Amino acid sequence: MSNQMITENNDSPDIETKIIEAANNVFLKYGVDKSTMGQIADEAGISRTSLNYYFRSKNHLVQKVLNNIENKIIPTISILINDENMPLIVKIELFVDEYIDLVTKYPMVPSFILWELTREPNWIIQFFKERNLNFEILNIEITEEVKMGNVIPFKLEDLFVNILGLCAFPFVSKPLLMEFFFDQNEEKLFQFMISRKTEVKRILRNWLKPD
Repeated sequence: MSNQMITENNDSPDIETKIIEAANNVFLKYGVDKSTMGQIADEAGISRTSLNYYFRSKNHLVQKVLNNIENKIIPTISILINDENMPLIVKIELFVDEYIDLVTKYPMVPSFILWELTREPNWIIQFFKERNLNFEILNIEITEEVKMGNVIPFKLEDLFVNILGLCAFPFVSKPLLMEFFFDQNEEKLFQFMISRKTEVKRILRNWLKPD
């Protein structure tokens, strides 16, 4: 990253993009809690004063980073929900693949969302409301799949909790996994996370499969 200082005479969108990219790099390297605005300013090649001009707090910047990340997967979720020709189990498995790929690339996302849902949930809730995800379509599809005997009767909220729990918790519990199972080896952890796609899909298929 160039150390050339960015001045406020540049186009604001370009500066904001560089700051968000820098913040993402710093959050990945140090974690959200341990990252500082000074580190983000250094990574972006700007002064701390310039950084504060565009983002008044680290939390504001984290929200911007999260918005950018989640916007990468929301369109995929919308396509999966609205595709009436795609079997339910295929939708579920594609979502698992997309979600684990996303949080493998941005591992701070599950922990941050969990923290914010505990600390200040309103903006997270509003964020997802604004995406207008039509879960009613999914509920109708679930009802039809149950009638046809393709899956056991289940509630959408159970599916939601099962998927997020199976996909997200390994990332939230990274310190425990690193300490007790992977000898602080990032590559071992990465390979485990990738293998989770197959395991999670197997668990969900077995859960939904009629007796």
